[in-house]
Amino acid sequence: MNKEHNTFENKDKDSSEKLPKQPSKVPEVAQHIQSPKKPLINEEHDTFENKDKDLSEKLPKQPSKVPEVLQHIQSHLSQVPELVKNVTNTIWEGLTSTEKVDLQQKQQVYDNIAQFLQERLQVDFQKVEFKTYLQTTYILCNESDPQVVGEQPLSELAQKLATKVKDLILTIKVNYLKHQEVPTSDTAANSEHLRQTEIFYIDRNNSKPNVFRVDEQVEWDNLPGDVRESFIKEDLPRISFKLYPQEGS
Repeated sequence: MNKEHNTFENKDKDSSEKLPKQPSKVPEVAQHIQSPKKPLINEEHDTFENKDKDLSEKLPKQPSKVPEVLQHIQSHLSQVPELVKNVTNTIWEGLTSTEKVDLQQKQQVYDNIAQFLQERLQVDFQKVEFKTYLQTTYILCNESDPQVVGEQPLSELAQKLATKVKDLILTIKVNYLKHQEVPTSDTAANSEHLRQTEIFYIDRNNSKPNVFRVDEQVEWDNLPGDVRESFIKEDLPRISFKLYPQEGS
């Protein structure tokens, strides 16, 4: 290192009277400059870059602690200022509303699939209730959320039907299209998004693949939260989920 010197030397000044030198910060600064910064890591997630991405390939999201914090705050609302109380309630209502919308969208898609199964299998299973076809759909799509499937175990008949329809169904997908991608007609408004439930299958009387499709208009506020997020962040015209078959099924 270079020796430090006083710029303004006093020739007659006794060296014993010199002020003590301040410790140099140059080494610390140099070390700080030389040490590489830690890269910032994006915690979340692969956002539908592949339009036909299998749901089973999605990395599981880390569980959010926000609801826990909000629950704790809500339990002590009487002890916090009114402004904080209002903000907490607003955020909590937004979270629960998004969760409710996601469950509704999922259930509507499952209803479409169950309706298709009932129409195709009613010749062989005339007295089977719609609830059983719905349970069959849950099995096909590997759905296990108690908020969707309920607490009761799935019936043996639903298991039997699921095995049978695997010879019938090739794949099941649900697509969400931005409003500008929605085909227009004299009666259909172009301001809403489109949800497509698609079932590719083989008819017993025709070995050529067929497709059963249900098109439904969906307002922005009724789209699943992750779909809205992807439309905004990725600006994709179409987002697709593969419900069946999933990897390992």
